[in-house]
Amino acid sequence: MTLKRIPGTRLPGWERLGYSFLASLRSLFGRYDIVHYHSFSSSGFCYLPRLGRKRVVVTVHRLEWQDQKWGFMARTFLRFCEWAAVRASAVMITVSRAFKSDLESRYKRIGRVHYVANGVTPPRQVAPDVVAGFGLTPGAYALTVGRLVLEKGLDLAVDACIQAAGDPARRFELAIVGGARHSDEYVDALRARAADAGAPVHFLGLRTGNELEALYGHAAVFLAPSYHEGQPLTVLEAMSHGRCVVASDISAHSELIGDAGVLFASGDTDALARELHAVLSDPARAADLGAAGRRKVLDSDEYQWDRAADETEQILVAL
Repeated sequence: MTLKRIPGTRLPGWERLGYSFLASLRSLFGRYDIVHYHSFSSSGFCYLPRLGRKRVVVTVHRLEWQDQKWGFMARTFLRFCEWAAVRASAVMITVSRAFKSDLESRYKRIGRVHYVANGVTPPRQVAPDVVAGFGLTPGAYALTVGRLVLEKGLDLAVDACIQAAGDPARRFELAIVGGARHSDEYVDALRARAADAGAPVHFLGLRTGNELEALYGHAAVFLAPSYHEGQPLTVLEAMSHGRCVVASDISAHSELIGDAGVLFASGDTDALARELHAVLSDPARAADLGAAGRRKVLDSDEYQWDRAADETEQILVAL
C-alpha cells in the first residue's frame, strides 16, 4: 500500500469538501483501476474519475444529510453527493441491510448494492483500577462512546441521568467518552446542565487502548441514544464485551441488536430512563442480554474484519 497525501484546509465545514475534490481530481489523472470512496459526504466529486474511465465504488456508512446540525445549503449538497454516488458508482457497499433496502427502494436507476458488515476485534480484559482512576465505580455506571455531536443523542443520556439524580434508588453514574470537534457549545451546554442538577456525569474526552477497554469491560450498561447511525462500531464493541446495550429504536440498532439488548423510542428521554432503570435494577437480566449480544457478534462470521476484507476484495476483483 502506498499513501498519497492530499493538501487540505482546517476551515470548519470545508475540510472534507476540499480534500475530496483534490483526491478526485488526482484520481482522474492517476493510473488507477478503481477509485473507492467512503461515505456520501466524500463522494460529491466521484464523477471526476469516471471521466477518466475509472471504476468507482462507494461505501455507505450512514446518511449524513439526515444530521440535525446541517442547514439548508449543506443538506442540499449532501443530498447531491448521494445522488452523484448512486449515478457514478459501478458498485455500492452498505454497512447495513437497511441502507441497502433504502437505496434500492429510492433509486430505480442504481447498480449493484452489496451489504458488507463491519467487524469487531475480540476484547481484552483490563483491571478495574483504570476505571476507578476516572472516579467511576466499576460495575455501577452507564457508558456511552462516540463523537460529541447532536445526532448522537447525548442530551437524552444526560437528561436521563438528571432525572435519576434525585432518587437514590434510581441514581446512576454516566461516563461519556469522545471528542467534541466543532461542537464545543453543545458539549458546554450539556456539562452545565448536568452540573446545575448535581448529576454524576463524567466527560472523559478521547480514550483509547487499555483505558477504553476497561471502560467497556466494567460498565453496567452501554447507552446508544443516537438519532441516526449506519452500523455503529461502538455498539459492536460494547456487545463484544458482553455489555447490555440500551439503544434508540432506529433501524441500524434494531438490525444489529435485535433481541440481544433493549430498544427505546428514539428521542424519548422518559422511555430511555425507564428502560435504563429496568436493566440497572435487574443485574441478572442485564447479564443475560449482555451475554446474548456477545455471542451474536463473536460467535458469528458476520462481524469479523477478515470476512469484511475478503468480501470487499471479491467485490473489487469482480469489477
